Amino acid sequence: MTASTYPHLFATLGESATQLPDDIARALETSLAAPHGGHAASGITLLDCLQRIRQGDAADGQPWPGNTHTPAQRRALARIDRANASITFLLELLHATERARVDGDESQHLGDGAREALLLACRGLSDYVDMQLRAA
Repeated sequence: MTASTYPHLFATLGESATQLPDDIARALETSLAAPHGGHAASGITLLDCLQRIRQGDAADGQPWPGNTHTPAQRRALARIDRANASITFLLELLHATERARVDGDESQHLGDGAREALLLACRGLSDYVDMQLRAA
């Protein structure tokens, strides 16, 4: 895989693109190369979504509202909002796995390693929220 074969993918991911299987790289390159507002009836393209996320979309996909903060603060607040939504989801998933462990049959049990990974993901996201709060 080379940058000349997948120019949009390499521009987006850099050398990480070499780690992708060829069929996935081809599909992503096609999506990234699609014109803005192209074939999708809603005008949404993968590249547009990635750019909006980088520009500071919150968990609801919209830019952080208001003009009382600087652009950097709005980006930090949007990142906090996304991370908080992720923490909430992970904790709900962890709660469901605990209920299944206690009340469900054994085929529904999640292993100790998976539960530990969920807790570590929550801790990592919490640390990230703390870092972003200081930036905001």
